Amino acid sequence: MRLVFINRFFHPDESATSLMLTDLINGLALQNPDMHVITAGGSYTPQFEGEAPEGLPERLTVTRLPTLPISNGSLVGRLISFMVFYYALILVGLREIRRGDVVVCLTDPPLVGIFAVSVARLKGAQVIHWVQDIYPETAVRLGFGSSGNPLLVLASRLRDWAWKRAAVNVVIGERMQDMLVSRGVEAEQVQVIQNWAGEDELEPLEANANPLRGEWGFDAETMVIGYSGNLGRAHDADTMLDAGKLLARESDSPFRLLFIGGGVKHAVLDSAECSDLAGLIERRSYRPRRELALSLNVPDVHWLSLEPDLEGLIVPSKFYGAAAVGKPIIFIGDTDGEVARLLEDAECGASFAKGDAQGVADYLASLAASPALRQRLGANARSYSLEKLPRSARLREWRSLVREVALLGAAAGPDRAATAQGGRIIGYNDNDGEVRGRASETL
Repeated sequence: MRLVFINRFFHPDESATSLMLTDLINGLALQNPDMHVITAGGSYTPQFEGEAPEGLPERLTVTRLPTLPISNGSLVGRLISFMVFYYALILVGLREIRRGDVVVCLTDPPLVGIFAVSVARLKGAQVIHWVQDIYPETAVRLGFGSSGNPLLVLASRLRDWAWKRAAVNVVIGERMQDMLVSRGVEAEQVQVIQNWAGEDELEPLEANANPLRGEWGFDAETMVIGYSGNLGRAHDADTMLDAGKLLARESDSPFRLLFIGGGVKHAVLDSAECSDLAGLIERRSYRPRRELALSLNVPDVHWLSLEPDLEGLIVPSKFYGAAAVGKPIIFIGDTDGEVARLLEDAECGASFAKGDAQGVADYLASLAASPALRQRLGANARSYSLEKLPRSARLREWRSLVREVALLGAAAGPDRAATAQGGRIIGYNDNDGEVRGRASETL
């Protein structure tokens, strides 16, 4: 078995998808396959580029595609970078992907699955499409173009074509699963495997045992409300900032709003609108993975958000790290969304609609007044992480899936993509995408 992975970023980069891919590769190494990564030469977190590639499998090789020295801060710059990646991927993919390979393609850059599936079909390889987010719908709902734009309509149709011709589409939430099925993807071609955090690396840590908390200037009496990771266009910051203003006026409890990471919404923290929170907002840059156990334990309460219109298109993975370190969690967004459902199931926090600053402020005040409540919710979060969300279980699911797709691909032959369900070959996707020739082979 030979595996090929495609993602814009990879180790030593420490962006979210890069870390997930690194974990997956290490988990699949137990099957002892040859593995190859096709990635970009640049990095989302260039400050970590000097990190040594510790722990990567010996039978892993990496091809880094050329990049242009263009800023990703502008929309035009990002589009140019994406086009360069697509073009280079086609050339390198035709050279590196072989008949019988299993190609695991993530969704960064957006729509890369179209090119990955095209090359894989030409070479007789099978594709597992690992859907971390969904474009172009996300861009449209964030105000970049309209749903009727001919180019975006074409992009969505080509993206659907790629989904339908993948052996399996792995999605990270049930709402995302519903989205794919609504676009005509067969239910048998979609499998939910949630993202994860390293619960064996991330453990609860008392405030007085965390040197980073004191180093950052937080005493034991201060309740730190933390956001860790990218604060981008998909996330609502205003509700929490407004809740902070209410707390500053209505509560005597000392608190701080801590933002760890980066993203375009960090500009809001410097705006005049945040003048009421002067001295209460603390910012720190991204931390390397080896420090996550400390940085995620600095906050007493974690919060995360997602614009309600983006439910089913994105799942905030920040939940998993916060749960692993045993902290109460607040979610701001769709109160019937993916994270809201996790919070309800885990009984480790609360969800609030966008704009409900008073509700968030009242809940934070209750947490500040009751250390026992914070401890109970945090313990629930940790238990849920260990029992329902362990990385080891997710990696077992991935190993089973990859083995199944490899065997199904061998049975399907070089010109057809196999469709799997429950360890059985149920059919093959021919060029028109229809499932044909039901089969009875059992793995």
